[in-house]
Amino acid sequence: MFRKFRAFRQRLLQFKQRGKVHSDLDVLLSSTKEKRQLEDKLQWLVKVLQWIRYEGDVDAHLEMQTGRMPAARLRFLLIVLDRNTEWKKEVAKLLRTIVHEVSGLELYTETGFPKELGLWSEFVDRLTMKILPTPPLDHELGYLFWELFPHKNDALWLASIDNSTFEKIVNLFQYEVDPSEGDWNRLQVDLEDALVYMVIQVRAIGLSPAIRSRLGHGTFRDSAFFSLVRGHEEFMNAFHAGDKDLAFEKASRFRMIVWECRQELVRVHKHLDEFGVSINLVFQMMRLKSYLQRIESLLEILLTEKLDGKKVTSFLSILVQENQELRSIQSLFSQNVALFASKVVERAAETGEHYITRTKEQYRRILQAAGGGGAMTAVTVYVKIGILALGLSGFMEGFLASLNYALSFVAIHLAGFTLGTKQPAMTAPALAQKMNDVGSAKGMDDLVTEIVHLIRSQVASILGNVMFVVPCVILIDVLFFLLFGTHIMSLEKATYSYKSLDILGPAVLYGAFTGILLWLSSLFAGWGDNWFALNSLRKTLARSPSLRAVFGRRGARNIAVFLEKNMSGLLGSISLGVLLGMVPEIMKFIGIPLDVRHVTLSSGSLAGGISVLGVEFLKTSEFWRAVTGIIFIGAFNVLVSFGLAFYMAIKARGINTPQRLAIRQAVVRRFLTSPLSFFLPVGSTVAKTGDSGHDH
Repeated sequence: MFRKFRAFRQRLLQFKQRGKVHSDLDVLLSSTKEKRQLEDKLQWLVKVLQWIRYEGDVDAHLEMQTGRMPAARLRFLLIVLDRNTEWKKEVAKLLRTIVHEVSGLELYTETGFPKELGLWSEFVDRLTMKILPTPPLDHELGYLFWELFPHKNDALWLASIDNSTFEKIVNLFQYEVDPSEGDWNRLQVDLEDALVYMVIQVRAIGLSPAIRSRLGHGTFRDSAFFSLVRGHEEFMNAFHAGDKDLAFEKASRFRMIVWECRQELVRVHKHLDEFGVSINLVFQMMRLKSYLQRIESLLEILLTEKLDGKKVTSFLSILVQENQELRSIQSLFSQNVALFASKVVERAAETGEHYITRTKEQYRRILQAAGGGGAMTAVTVYVKIGILALGLSGFMEGFLASLNYALSFVAIHLAGFTLGTKQPAMTAPALAQKMNDVGSAKGMDDLVTEIVHLIRSQVASILGNVMFVVPCVILIDVLFFLLFGTHIMSLEKATYSYKSLDILGPAVLYGAFTGILLWLSSLFAGWGDNWFALNSLRKTLARSPSLRAVFGRRGARNIAVFLEKNMSGLLGSISLGVLLGMVPEIMKFIGIPLDVRHVTLSSGSLAGGISVLGVEFLKTSEFWRAVTGIIFIGAFNVLVSFGLAFYMAIKARGINTPQRLAIRQAVVRRFLTSPLSFFLPVGSTVAKTGDSGHDH
């Protein structure tokens, strides 16, 4: 009963809405004579498009999603005009007036394109567009286009317009043209002007130093971007001369130059590894790619003798999509940061390769390197205790702790040792590089094997760190006690050392937060390596007069080579030290109770507490809760830093959601069949020592 009543009520509402819609259309079509000013005419056209997009009920909204409803309403509008010739005459005249008085140049050259020359200035421009009101409609078709098609679904119904409907729209514009309106159609002239403008823009950007330096041409005249203007001029001369065969020949030559420009962009992309990449360079490359695509689209329309409905509607549909993306801040960063992230990821991957063990010999070496890192960290632990004993202000404690950590991590790096928790953020990008063939069974199996290698390497690194930091901390304290008759750590600090690691406390949360800091340090490492290449610092330093005067030619060259090889490691170590030391103090200052828990440092701190509390402490539940806390701290250090780096890497690689799910399932299957291989170098996943050329 109630269901039937609701259905009747819905039909009644739809009937009322449809009657209102028809009434609105009558008012719109009968009011064209009243529109004297250009702005009034433009507002009238906007209202007509609003009528076409009408979303009166649920069914209409669903039809809107597919584009069928607006296309049907457009056909209905044309039928109404055919049945009322007076309305049709006035509407046609109004449309011709708009085309004559509104410039199409901005539509062809600005719509869908960023207005600024750099990423950050474009970001400010888009933010301003969201805050400030829309500018009034005037003689620029670009602004009018946004008002006419403000929704993303407009692209669907524009693309669905059939050829018959398109021809009727063209005929509407040409209906009963008065002799005084002979020059009403400026669209083709604007299109030709747009081609000139676009070609000049592409040539200017393509010959800029940032692009040109990565092409390796003898002179800029050898670049396809330089030939673009001449190719365009030759085509336009043939086109205006009316020689169809010659025009098509020159158009083919012009298209070839555009293709060569695209190939040069591919070459620039390949050289980003050698020369480095900046956000603004990526932005300009994206801009160039879009410009070249627009040139081809405009050329295609210009060469068509009779307007092709599909080409025009497809072009307009693409403009709507690009216009929607132009207003999106998220789209701006997702498009431009992707390539930058990809290149930083690739540089981090080169470093990460050295942390993945594939043979038993490499596993042994990583244990040794991790042992050395753990031994050196023992000194770091006691220096930190000494800093805390000074009773300084929070800022000074954070500063000195940062200095302590940074110097320690740099020393570990230069000594060739390893800090296990630094590895995951580096190895994840290296793993993402193996994902190019995950669609095949062999590619997936190879990837899973690589994941096994990686996890095993992480286990070896952390195990080596902990196995050496604990005895070294105890040994240092024993020697200190024998010399001075007291422990380095006070009873209060010893008590705090195990309480701060209690699994029942916030230690695991702090371990996850530390994982974020570990990931951020890997970004600094990748960025620093890229920055070194972007600024050509190897050549600059090797040829520096100051360095040569002090160290000689060979010394300056050796310094440049050393920094090139170690810039990533040095910046990663320094940034991690600063983050671990200063971030907790900053958090305390702003009232956020977040601290850091690093598995190696925490293990050393607990070992120092054992020296003070004695062997009996090992039998207490507090000790084992602290040990459990350390296990989870290490797990979250690794999982969070690796997870963030891996997510960034697969996003940069374009790995989709189904592929990610398939990878997870394959890893689980491997773990169920061979769990021990994830922790020790056993089974078929271990290569023979001579099979890999990687040296750790």
